[in-house]
Amino acid sequence: MSTEFLTHYRVQLALHHLRDGAGRTLLLLHGLGEQSPTAVPDWAASWPGPVVALDFTGHGASTVPAGGGYSAEILLGDADIALAHLGEATVVGRGLGA
Repeated sequence: MSTEFLTHYRVQLALHHLRDGAGRTLLLLHGLGEQSPTAVPDWAASWPGPVVALDFTGHGASTVPAGGGYSAEILLGDADIALAHLGEATVVGRGLGA
């Protein structure tokens, strides 16, 4: 697994590359209070393309903003930043990430 950081305003978002591959990327979005998996989940093992996972603002390895105050709109923006970086992707979310 490797991690790169994307900038969303003053926040550094952790985008974890869980597996390389050819074809369409699978982007995993976690639930509230969770963080990205460190390996490809079993249910996604047959995905032929790359698998990546995003830590939302204030979660996992992403920046925790001073004073908190993040909203659904900010977290949606996090996903938008990741998709702008990745290009076309299939998104799978859990809880908040859905």
